[in-house]
Amino acid sequence: MNNQLCHYRDVCGGCSSQDTPYSDQLVQKQTIIEELFFSHQVNAIVPTENPWHYRGKMEFSFSQDKKGNQYLGLYIPKSRGKVVDLPNCLIAKAPTQTILENVRKWWKETELNAYFPPRDRGSLQTLTLRSGINEMVILTVSGNSDYALSKSQLNSFVKAVQLDATTSVYLIIKRICKKKPTEFYEMHLAGPPHLEETLCGHTFHISPQAFFQPNREVAEKMFLSSIDMLELTGTEKVLDLYCGMGAIAMILAPHVCQVVGIELNSMAVCDAKDNIERLGLENVQIYQGDVGKILESTLAFYTPDIIVVDPPRSGLDEKSKILIEKVRPNKILYISCNPKTQAEDIANLSGYQIKTIAPFDQFPHTPHIENIILLTTI
Repeated sequence: MNNQLCHYRDVCGGCSSQDTPYSDQLVQKQTIIEELFFSHQVNAIVPTENPWHYRGKMEFSFSQDKKGNQYLGLYIPKSRGKVVDLPNCLIAKAPTQTILENVRKWWKETELNAYFPPRDRGSLQTLTLRSGINEMVILTVSGNSDYALSKSQLNSFVKAVQLDATTSVYLIIKRICKKKPTEFYEMHLAGPPHLEETLCGHTFHISPQAFFQPNREVAEKMFLSSIDMLELTGTEKVLDLYCGMGAIAMILAPHVCQVVGIELNSMAVCDAKDNIERLGLENVQIYQGDVGKILESTLAFYTPDIIVVDPPRSGLDEKSKILIEKVRPNKILYISCNPKTQAEDIANLSGYQIKTIAPFDQFPHTPHIENIILLTTI
């Protein structure tokens, strides 16, 4: 058992399995996958080499009680919004600890209050810390102008969080509108305009609200394994659904003829297009929109040999399932953060057989499992 267990593990809930030795956690996760796919052989789960300080993105919340006591940390499960005040986090990367403590000191020196949603009052909502080649700090505040931060408060915040000139600092103003979607306004305060991270030999630029794999080490192993599983010849046309900022599309690009990606999130698509141009990848195109809707029009001019899917936890949407079966690519690579919905989707997908099942432990000390399945036509 690790002798540096988090003192807050019983109240935080973020790392609910850390009392269990890591080797036993891997056995438990392996068993879950083997039970879900009981009639198939499952590869040995790929671990995180260091199961501590691996996570490159953390979101902390600001909170205060009636006495004005300040809390900066993670929500306590089933507590109706209470936050545990975390001085550190053992799964976050090391720079996160320093920035978190600096923000806590900065807050105590200001007259700012945590945001209180029921009455739309207060300023500070969340602190998001992202760690790659450089660091990115994102402060989300209320859109109520009565609680806007002053220029001097913003300047002191930047001074508190900038570890060096490469630290990127952003302010996000979150405005809650009645009878309309919540609005977000993004303001670049200091440092580079993006987070920088490397994956499989590519250097990616990542904007504040775009998704990127939080465990870079295991993500790299996942993508390299995917290339091996697909046994590529260089002639394949690939369709990448739910592609995010297109990381796997760009990693596949040197090994195939063409890649077309589809993603709903407009910020992720902007990042994807920027990285594609910067990396000089002429055989990758990304389209923005609902996967089910865009997929139908895309298939009118593009017939893929391989479809890669990395859907949300809810799994494939119904329209995508129908269209995938209609196209019948030679191979489907299904990457999932929820093996249960993955198993359900595959059971309902006719005309395919499972060739490879490869689980990865991207999030040690949590119940989450990343699983990759290669399907081939029968």
